[in-house]
Amino acid sequence: MEDPNRIFRVLIKFMDEKYVDSFLNEGLLFMNNIDFFKNYEDADVALRGDVNEGLAASYKSDEVTITLGEHEIEGAVGKVDLRYHHEGDTNIYSMTKVSDGKILEAGENGLLLPEKFSSFGNRAVLIGGSNIVEFERRLKAAVSNDENIYTPREDGVVAKQISYLDREQHHGQMDAFDKFDDYAWQHEWRIAFKQSKSNGAYPLKIGSLADIAQVFETDSLISQPLKLVPKNSANRTAIIEQLIGQPS
Repeated sequence: MEDPNRIFRVLIKFMDEKYVDSFLNEGLLFMNNIDFFKNYEDADVALRGDVNEGLAASYKSDEVTITLGEHEIEGAVGKVDLRYHHEGDTNIYSMTKVSDGKILEAGENGLLLPEKFSSFGNRAVLIGGSNIVEFERRLKAAVSNDENIYTPREDGVVAKQISYLDREQHHGQMDAFDKFDDYAWQHEWRIAFKQSKSNGAYPLKIGSLADIAQVFETDSLISQPLKLVPKNSANRTAIIEQLIGQPS
């Protein structure tokens, strides 16, 4: 039996309505870099901004020795964070991708997405089921055909689910696909790569998504729980008991 934590049938991008047309008709993914989010100041904690974006490693101070030449530096407390100076120029794009496992963990009442998503914009563009595979195919094609894009990763991966780590307990390396678990509520699926064209944001266009995406009002989408239901139940095929009324 396949692990439900590896099955994803809901992919969502929350955004302001003014960006919906370019997302749907051009597949425009406007990708700011890690430095942008590292320096972004939010009114709420753990929203868009994250001072820990781009860390290469985070170690427990009592489990490492810091030396300068032949001298050992004492007195380190808390966490010892390491960052490569070039990591801030990595461009990233974030979406919300919810696994069957997370929905099942929420229990029979289903999984309610947090109200904090409304801070990302008043529209939610939803790509569901097999259309997620098609979205990823178009993304892969666009990245492969763009000579400005590259990744220093040995595995060549440019998109994957974020791994959430306990800030105090983690002791080891990190990369662009790791975040501390204050952000776990976002269920983030991230696109991350480097590019040679500019030092700032990068506008990646993957082509029209109008045939595989639906648009909802954010407040409507997050007001109803995500549930798994039998395929033969009320003509639902697999994932959301109520798909939040009609698209906007």
